[in-house]
Amino acid sequence: MHQPLAQGAALTQPNAEFKYGWSVVLAAAIGVGVGVTGVNTYSLGVFLNPLSETFNWTRTEASASKTFLTLGYVLTAPLIGYLADRIGPRRIGMLSMALLALGMFGMTQMNGSIGFYYLAYFLLALAGCATTPLVWTRGVATWFYQKRGLALGLTLAGSGVAGMLTPMFVGSLISRYGWEAGYMGMGVLAAIGLIPIWFFFYENKQTAAEQLARPQIPQSGFSVPETLRSRRFWQIGLAFLLIGGTVSALVVHLVPLLTDAGIPRETAVAFAGLLGVAVLAGRIITGYLVDRFHPPYVAGAFLIMPALGCLLLATGSLSPAFMFLAAITFGLAAGSEVDLLPYLTARYFGLKSYGKNYGWMFVLFYSGVGVGPLFLGYMFDRFGDYTNALFVVIPILAVGSLAVATLGKAPEFK
Repeated sequence: MHQPLAQGAALTQPNAEFKYGWSVVLAAAIGVGVGVTGVNTYSLGVFLNPLSETFNWTRTEASASKTFLTLGYVLTAPLIGYLADRIGPRRIGMLSMALLALGMFGMTQMNGSIGFYYLAYFLLALAGCATTPLVWTRGVATWFYQKRGLALGLTLAGSGVAGMLTPMFVGSLISRYGWEAGYMGMGVLAAIGLIPIWFFFYENKQTAAEQLARPQIPQSGFSVPETLRSRRFWQIGLAFLLIGGTVSALVVHLVPLLTDAGIPRETAVAFAGLLGVAVLAGRIITGYLVDRFHPPYVAGAFLIMPALGCLLLATGSLSPAFMFLAAITFGLAAGSEVDLLPYLTARYFGLKSYGKNYGWMFVLFYSGVGVGPLFLGYMFDRFGDYTNALFVVIPILAVGSLAVATLGKAPEFK
């Protein structure tokens, strides 16, 4: 009777990881792209002006949708992490995707009540709470070890593709048929996304015989209490709380920021699409680099980039070159932050309680994501432009980048 390969021998076969896991990565990337943190997030900026004009809402009121959307999946993240570890990500991911599609169709029934608007986004987040990266990366991480950074980068590139295509897709639907068509289109995308997830998304649960052919992935690590007592947990959490809030605010407000400065709406939407290209590049480049260099240094370098973009836009000279560079810096950081969070969770705390540990990290990160756009909207309503807010964002980015860059060496798991 054959014995399983020793862990060291198996892990010298990094190419075998993609041989067996590429279809899982593809399905997970689609889940990320059409899930509640993909298309829905990158559409918010496109909806801001049409909804504000239609229902006579202020910029602060309209941008608060991000806060209620985020609140829904932040509150449920620990439970979803527990369920992902307990019953697996496949079943909860598929159920939540179906509910998300129905929820998007329901968004067309908004009647101008700001309270209903907030409630609708909160309920939408509850429906799609298991379509976040927390679920999809749980499945992917079981297939990869040596190439985990790249695999997670490719998985989370799904939201980069969403960021690249959503502004044009949703913007076109809104321009032609009204804001209701934008929500209908996103509901259709979520429903279509169920097809590849059904066929290709599975966890790697090896039998002894399969371990002879497939690489073995270490499943050890810290329990939740051990993780919560760790300095590194709070260091990573603080960094991504700050970075998530600022980068999310910049992404959501990019289109109105440019249009308020006199840029034609079509041009502003095009630059939002460019941001999506940078998000996609950030996902893949970051994933590639963390497999080869010290991950905290890679993280710090990418996460400080939006400070340059803020400085360029705050000068008030919105030349095409400045807009291009600003969108690139915002996108690269947005791409790397969502890639880095699951990678650092798996790298520093292991896979033993990955779903639950990532669930708590998810709470901290998306707490910032939910508040950031509201803060920027408030600053605009108070001062009449975004200049003061942009100067406040720069030191926040610096503190967050420094916190993650000084994490030190990660433990080795067996």
